[in-house]
Amino acid sequence: MRRAFRLRIGRTHIAHEVDDELAFHIDMRTQQLIAAGRSPEAARAEAARQFGDVDSVRSDCVTIDQDRERAVHRAHVLEELKQDVVYALRTLRRNAGFAAVVVGTLALGIGANTSMFTLVDAVLLRAIPVSHPEQLVAIGDPSRTSSVSQGSPRVDLLSYPMYTDLRDNNNHLVTGLLASGRTGRLDANLADSGRVLEHPRGRFVSANYFQVLGVPAAAGRTFDGTEDRAVGAAPVVVISNGYWTRRLARDPRAIGKTMTIDGADVAIIGVAPASFSGEIVGTSTDIWIPLSMQPVMQPNRKMLEDRSTSWLLSLGRLTPGVTLGQAQAGFGAMLHRALIDYPIPGQALTPEQIRRMRIFVDAGDKGFSRVRELYARPLVTLLIGVGLLLLIICANVANLLLARAVARGREMSVRLAVGAGRARLVRQLLTESMVLGLLGAAAGLLVAWWGSQLLLWMASDGASTIPLVLRLDLPVLAFTLVLSVVAVVVFGLAPALRASRADLASTMRSGARSLAGGGGGLGARGQRAPLGKMLIAGQVALSLVLLVGAALLVRSLQKIQTASVGLDRDHLLVVDVDIAARGYSGDRLSNLAVDLSARLGRLPGVAAVSWSENGLFSGTESANTVQVTGFTARDYSDTVAFYDQVGAGYARAVGAQLLMGRDFTDLDREHAPPVTLINETMARFYWPGESAIGKSIRISDSNSVTVVGVVRDIQDHELDAAPVRRFYLSYLQHPVGEAGSLRFEVRATGDPAALSNRVRREIAAADPQLPVGGVDALTFLMRQSIQRERLLTRLAAGFGGFALLLAAIGLYGVMTYAITRRTNEIGLRVALGARQLDVVRMVLGDALRLVALGVVVGIPLAIGAAQLLRNQLHGIGATDPAALGVALGVLAVSAVVAALLPALKAAGVAPVVALREE
Repeated sequence: MRRAFRLRIGRTHIAHEVDDELAFHIDMRTQQLIAAGRSPEAARAEAARQFGDVDSVRSDCVTIDQDRERAVHRAHVLEELKQDVVYALRTLRRNAGFAAVVVGTLALGIGANTSMFTLVDAVLLRAIPVSHPEQLVAIGDPSRTSSVSQGSPRVDLLSYPMYTDLRDNNNHLVTGLLASGRTGRLDANLADSGRVLEHPRGRFVSANYFQVLGVPAAAGRTFDGTEDRAVGAAPVVVISNGYWTRRLARDPRAIGKTMTIDGADVAIIGVAPASFSGEIVGTSTDIWIPLSMQPVMQPNRKMLEDRSTSWLLSLGRLTPGVTLGQAQAGFGAMLHRALIDYPIPGQALTPEQIRRMRIFVDAGDKGFSRVRELYARPLVTLLIGVGLLLLIICANVANLLLARAVARGREMSVRLAVGAGRARLVRQLLTESMVLGLLGAAAGLLVAWWGSQLLLWMASDGASTIPLVLRLDLPVLAFTLVLSVVAVVVFGLAPALRASRADLASTMRSGARSLAGGGGGLGARGQRAPLGKMLIAGQVALSLVLLVGAALLVRSLQKIQTASVGLDRDHLLVVDVDIAARGYSGDRLSNLAVDLSARLGRLPGVAAVSWSENGLFSGTESANTVQVTGFTARDYSDTVAFYDQVGAGYARAVGAQLLMGRDFTDLDREHAPPVTLINETMARFYWPGESAIGKSIRISDSNSVTVVGVVRDIQDHELDAAPVRRFYLSYLQHPVGEAGSLRFEVRATGDPAALSNRVRREIAAADPQLPVGGVDALTFLMRQSIQRERLLTRLAAGFGGFALLLAAIGLYGVMTYAITRRTNEIGLRVALGARQLDVVRMVLGDALRLVALGVVVGIPLAIGAAQLLRNQLHGIGATDPAALGVALGVLAVSAVVAALLPALKAAGVAPVVALREE
């Protein structure tokens, strides 16, 4: 490298120069002493004595020279850099069209990557805005932010008694341990707002919540830690800064104001900082309520004394000196001990089974998030996808720079002829590329801001926008800067090296075609494969990777959408009625369900009606522990089954197939023998090879029910999930655990959406004050349930299409340039008798060979990349032949179209024009 550029690299040359200088002075003094009559040996010894400590002088001289050279070199480099930047700006201003194309293309690539990284940062990387988040430890499954489980104690959620055990007896693992749980829907109104109800997002939290997190109040105060001492003794709340701004216009008199929440009067005592919206990422909390108020606001479900109700997540602040590993071991042992101390009566798990249970104790700096679990894999997949897209864009820009380098061949030759070194030219051209890259990054930040908002809107898929805080903060800016530098190296280095290697003799001749080292185009047959050709092959290979990924995801989405769900998906309407707002419970609730079912069943166009607690593809999900006589659980999960409480004729109303036994009837009421329906997965699991009809199941440690029917598996919450064990209880026979909602399933004879207005009117006729949360066709709710898959598929298809367009443009440009360079050859061929069809075939053959090279490289890459998607594919494999065939077909058609226009242009070359040019 030193020989190539004739550069003196490193500090050794300074030492050599100092040694030469010192030797010169000693030699001169030696000659003088010899001239005075000394012998050569004596003269040299005396000269060395008179000179003094040579090593010390040498060291001082080397240090002084190095410092001087560094200063000169620094000033020289800065001056040259300034010259390079000014020259680059002047050059790009003279070529504004070229600069605009490059900057715009880079802005799209860098902006797309920055947009995706902004979402990745907000969902996966950023710590919650609290004091020293790195000290936090989380207990509980971070994705179960709004879950409630009834039955034996769990370890993915905590009951309130279990939380207090961990808080009070953790052997100083943490200095404080908070608890946080769902509130469900809140009905709230301010004292001066009349009877207007609103539904803020709330969270029940322990009294030490703000103290543990280290979050101070922006106005008023937060909880002082005493609010949990007695039930209902602290009717106070803290509101978020957003709610204070949105609802109270930042009125300082809001502190102390009274509001009513679920029938309980509470006072606002403080406002949280603007930066803090809770520990749940992807959910913006409006109101924090002390846990001691839960029995007051939800009197039908007092969960503070109940070990069988698990509903809390916990964050603790590690004691100084305690590591995360120690906390995991300590809390894990306590959780395992709780399972042993509070077993399921009659079906206790063995210590070995308990030890195998997963304990959720991990770092808590990123808080809890359901959004994180849903979108972690898709976001990482999409980040890889936009990275590949940027590589394709870089290849296109590199081809543009190669073409421009050819146009600047004479300039490069002149600069070399007058003494410029090749390293100097490379640096100048890289500076131009760096300016283009930085301009592209600046424009990319604008694209990123709008792009991240668009991605967030697409992720919500028509629902309310996910409340994520997206900002172009230091990590995002650093990512963009690093990405820009990498992009500049990728697209700028090779063209710069190629442009600086000019053939002076040929380039200085007027009209020479061999410019800048042979150019970067396709080249004539037999010529060594130029850089432009390899770049296009690379673009084709990367495009194929994105196209195969997009095809796989499209096929997977089609499989999900067309799979059998065991329901009459096209004729069902799901109606959500808020019974808690009107205080319905007990017999009054049962009578309402029966009355509304009868009213809706009499509407024209309605085939059947039933109701449920959880609903279909909406609402909540319930699970419980079960005991089956003769069945031995191998693990705790073997005792858990999902369930719903449904009305009479439920299977018929939703279009489910009854495999054996009967459906629920109006006679399955409170004093009738308790019965249940189960799905076929549950029947096979607990009674393989035998009939489940007449078998008994003990639910929630005490209630025993008899199986009277088995229904085919129903996909009622997730389209892409495997069937789970599920049983159904009669809504009229068993008290509903939480009187919050009632959902009717209305089966229509035609389009269910056409019934929406009539259903609303009928409900209003029964109770004008009864709120209706939603009236949605099941097909709409099903689309909402796969919004993650829809987002991933749409973006992957967009990336694949854009990559295909870029590859086609690149192929078109390279072929056009190649034809321009081969005009004389093509003219001679035509003059010698070649037909136009032969010319078209020749050009198309060159282009398709180029595409074939990319396909040969791209197919293994695509198959390997598809393995990353295998967990996100449903119903197809990662090597699905149909998806691969579609991707190859689309790529081939695009390549033929892109190459056909240059081929037709080549076929139209006149021999006279070609010979005149020659």
